[in-house]
Amino acid sequence: MRSFCLALAAALLLCAAAPPSGLLQQAQARKAAGDAAGALLLFEKAAQAAPNDAILRDEIGFLNAVLGRQPVAIENFRQAIALRADYAPAHYHLAVALWLRQERAEAIASLREAVRLDPRSAEYRFRLSTMFYESGNDAEALIHAKAGLKLTPTRSELWNLSALVAQRQGDLPAARAGFQRAVTLKPADDSYRNSLGFVLLDLGLAPEALAQFQQILKRDPANKMAQINVGYTLLHSGDYDKAVQQFRDLATRFPAEAVIHYDLGLALKQKDLLDEAKQSFHQALRLDPDMVEAYYTLGITCWQQGDAVATIEAMRNAVTRRPAYAEAHYMLGTALKQNGEPEPAATALEEAIRLNPETPGPFNALAQIRQQQGDRATAKKLFDQAATVKKKLEAAQAKRLGTMAPENAMPAAPRR
Repeated sequence: MRSFCLALAAALLLCAAAPPSGLLQQAQARKAAGDAAGALLLFEKAAQAAPNDAILRDEIGFLNAVLGRQPVAIENFRQAIALRADYAPAHYHLAVALWLRQERAEAIASLREAVRLDPRSAEYRFRLSTMFYESGNDAEALIHAKAGLKLTPTRSELWNLSALVAQRQGDLPAARAGFQRAVTLKPADDSYRNSLGFVLLDLGLAPEALAQFQQILKRDPANKMAQINVGYTLLHSGDYDKAVQQFRDLATRFPAEAVIHYDLGLALKQKDLLDEAKQSFHQALRLDPDMVEAYYTLGITCWQQGDAVATIEAMRNAVTRRPAYAEAHYMLGTALKQNGEPEPAATALEEAIRLNPETPGPFNALAQIRQQQGDRATAKKLFDQAATVKKKLEAAQAKRLGTMAPENAMPAAPRR
């Protein structure tokens, strides 16, 4: 009799710990229909019957996250993990929620655990790779992107991500191959095709780049960014007349788009229409006061016209907004030197050298200042450093010329 009572009690406890299956089906149906609030109510009711069910706690966390209740969601994900440490989805959901709150280190650690628990999840690999990429850790980003591609070689997002990593590392052929695979797998994704076009342009393959942007326009003739990129390709192809025509037309139709005015300025500058170019750069800066490239190129244009004071102003604006802009520090130092301000010039040139010691120009300009100040020993050392850097640079350029098209010297437009 006692054994029977114990068995009956255990059965009753088991029933109490499991929510009715009909309730769970209703909850899943609401969730599938997009009714997050309704689904949440049902899952919370189910959790009352099974308070130690990690899966239910994770579902509750997920739905709270969908409803924008991040602190509640995170607390539920942590409870799910406490109930069942080996439940990979809870670690994954916690990682995503933490990432949205900019708690990057813990987010990565949580997603690493999800990958450890379920190494064959391509989704976990993709998200972890993305987190590493956005954190600047290209090596780890590539490891997980490649692991994800082994699991799902037809996933376009993973090819795109691996291409982005390669592009940032300067491996343009690998970036081209990755973006091409992404485009092949998802030909209607304009962002993939746009990225492929830019890599082709960087490789000196302007006709192929133009074909990619035109393919976007074939499907979507009103695509503004593709129209801008057609003009940008014409600009880098040296067809300045057509580029000016394209950007003038775009500036009329999209007068509030700063990058159009900037690109128009570049095209006008290449045609030596410097006053008109400056007007376009100023208009770009009125629309986007933080467009560093516009300050820099405006400064170069002013320098071409012999206006050192305007060059100084433009370059100071550039380095204020981007302190690590070595080229702008170099031009600032050069203009200050020309304007008879040797010590501020020396400070700017020293910063240019610190940021990029692989360019001979700042060494030479600083050496000239020290020589004029009578410091011949320092001047000689700087001239020698400039000569060494120049030889190294020429050797690297010769090697590059043997493997790919030469780099285009035109100032770069902001990437779109």
